[in-house]
Amino acid sequence: MEGYDEIMKIAFQAEEALDAKVMERFGKKFHDKQVLIKEGEIQQKIYWITSGQVYVTRKVGEKYRVMATLGKGEVIGEMSFFDKSVRSATVIAKGEVEALEFSRENFADIYAASPQWPNRLMVSLARRIRLMLEKLGNI
Repeated sequence: MEGYDEIMKIAFQAEEALDAKVMERFGKKFHDKQVLIKEGEIQQKIYWITSGQVYVTRKVGEKYRVMATLGKGEVIGEMSFFDKSVRSATVIAKGEVEALEFSRENFADIYAASPQWPNRLMVSLARRIRLMLEKLGNI
């Protein structure tokens, strides 16, 4: 499998694995206001933000409403990635953003190889659930 060494490096070393070879293979750069994920689309990719911030937005009528701002270390796109549904939100770069982009196949290898990845996802999801609950409490 092409890139297997880089995948295993990411699985076990996480942030320490982010060398030029890993960034060249999986890294994507997004410019200010560039769309990473579009609400309603079917896409089987998941992103791990390595620098910068993104807005998570939902379309309300004719406008987009910012639901959250996420940054370095966050995993995005996981909902439709895992349940194979359409994207539930549009994610837009807030300034320059760098992220690792994984397909279903290479992420499955990372996820299976290292117990830290399920934990990383759970922490990310727990933060977002808490943020949404706080927003609902303020309505």
